[in-house]
Amino acid sequence: MSTAPTTQIETDRLLLRSFRPDDLDAHAEILRDPLVTRYLPRGPFLPQAARAISERILNHFLEHWQRHGFGAWGLVDKASQQLIGQCGLNYLPDSPEVELLYLLAQASWGRGLATEAARASLSYGFETVGLKRIVGITMPDNIASQRVLEKAGLRYEKDAIFYGVHAKYFALNRPSV
Repeated sequence: MSTAPTTQIETDRLLLRSFRPDDLDAHAEILRDPLVTRYLPRGPFLPQAARAISERILNHFLEHWQRHGFGAWGLVDKASQQLIGQCGLNYLPDSPEVELLYLLAQASWGRGLATEAARASLSYGFETVGLKRIVGITMPDNIASQRVLEKAGLRYEKDAIFYGVHAKYFALNRPSV
C-alpha cells in the first residue's frame, strides 16, 4: 500500500490524516472487534480475516483519493498519537452520491470523537471539495451512528437498500452562503 495525498485536518482532539502502510496492523486490530464491525456490510468479520479486509479497505481508500481527490482519513487521537479509526468521504457504489463514513475503536466510543471527525469531514467536503450534498447510511439498529449523523447536521430522509441491506438514509445539503 502506498500513501494517499498528504491532505490532513486537525480538530481539537483529532488528526485526520492519510493512511500509511504502517497503519495496517492497528486498523486490522480495530476490525477484529465484532462490536465495532457488527453494523458494517458483511460484518462482523472473523478475527482471522480482519487483516486481509483491512488491507482491501485501505487500498480502496487510497484509490478513491487518487481517483477523486478526496476520501477517508485515518483518525489519530492527538493525546495518545494512536490510530483509533477512520472517517471521511466516499462515493457510494454505483451512485453519484458521496457518503460520510466513520468507524472508531471501541475504546474511543462515547467521547464525541466520531461527531468531531464527521463535522471536520463535512466541512472539508463542502468547503474544499465543493460537494453540494453529502449523505450518511446506517443500519436501522445502529442508533449511536444515527445520533452522530444528526449531531453533525444530517437529517433522516428515508429507508432504502444500500450494500444489499436495509438502511436508514440521512443527508445534508451544502449550506447557503
